[in-house]
Amino acid sequence: MTTSGPVTDGDDGSDSGTEGGGDGTAGSTRRSHRVTISDLARRLHISKASVSYALNGRAGVSDETRQRVLDLAEELGFHPNSAAVALSASRTRTIGIVIARDPALISTEAFYMRTLVGIEQYLNEVDSSLLLRLTGEHGEDLDVLRRWSRQGRVDGFILFDELENDQRIPLLKELGVPCVVVSSNEPDDTVGRLISSPDETVSLLLGHLAELGHTNIAHISGPFTFIHERLRVQTLQQHAARHGITVRHIEGSYRYDDGAELTRQLLTGPHPPTAIVLGNDLMAVAALRVAMDLGTAVPGEVSIVAWDDSPLCELARPGITAVDQKTMERGRAAADLLLRIVTGNHPLHEEAPAGELRHRESSGPAPS
Repeated sequence: MTTSGPVTDGDDGSDSGTEGGGDGTAGSTRRSHRVTISDLARRLHISKASVSYALNGRAGVSDETRQRVLDLAEELGFHPNSAAVALSASRTRTIGIVIARDPALISTEAFYMRTLVGIEQYLNEVDSSLLLRLTGEHGEDLDVLRRWSRQGRVDGFILFDELENDQRIPLLKELGVPCVVVSSNEPDDTVGRLISSPDETVSLLLGHLAELGHTNIAHISGPFTFIHERLRVQTLQQHAARHGITVRHIEGSYRYDDGAELTRQLLTGPHPPTAIVLGNDLMAVAALRVAMDLGTAVPGEVSIVAWDDSPLCELARPGITAVDQKTMERGRAAADLLLRIVTGNHPLHEEAPAGELRHRESSGPAPS
């Protein structure tokens, strides 16, 4: 049996094989099953790495073991998945992520944790690795990008939180290293972009609140230094005008304490809003807690909705209405796009998976 490209523990669904019965042998009684590298390793009582070496013609296993792997792979109808094949031209089979954010915030924000899980799941399937670094917010990330690129430690980078005149993009273009920006916009700058336009989420959130009769809405965002936050504000204004809704925008930081303080100011100030849109799940939970502390009924007096869904929103009481941004799926899509760009066989831009509104108890009809 011949294979092309790295063979990995996973499959994209286009190729499948069969697996033997419950005795662990390839017997005459079979059930339909997508064969993976784990199946081969388990049957042969060797490591997944040894199976991968054997299937890809790499050193590290004996000729006898290689032949055993190839024979069983042929018998079970094992085929490499398309993503694994795409990695054959990759130098390191490693991608890099450098995040210039406070680690304390990263550890509590579901967006990053779920996105990284999706990326790791995908890379495990295609026998690749992730090199991750959290840095300060004063340009330290540029030093890491430059050093890893010059050392040849990664095949490319996934970038988050794009800034105006973002220095990372021209730096990587100068160094000749591919990247994928998890982005809200689609400029023609010849770099990879996983596009997640705010238009869809705004349509879901404002459409939901408009149906409930809300016309006085506040929006507590993340930092305006991020392009995606400014685009959210712009898109909210455009949709609000069409619905005859007034939206006030307040810049936040994604932090719990900030969400709590800004919500307190809104609810105790003049003309309090009947609905608040929070830029992430953590600030939404803070807003719910403050409303309860103030004796403001949710959703009777104020509805609270979050831009990003997470278990925090689901477990809160009342549960918080939010948009499921499919962050794990987006992580997988970003990693897949980058690896295909590395091999030169994919368009630079791709649409992110669509989000879905999760209507929970925190949003209700606007008070009369």
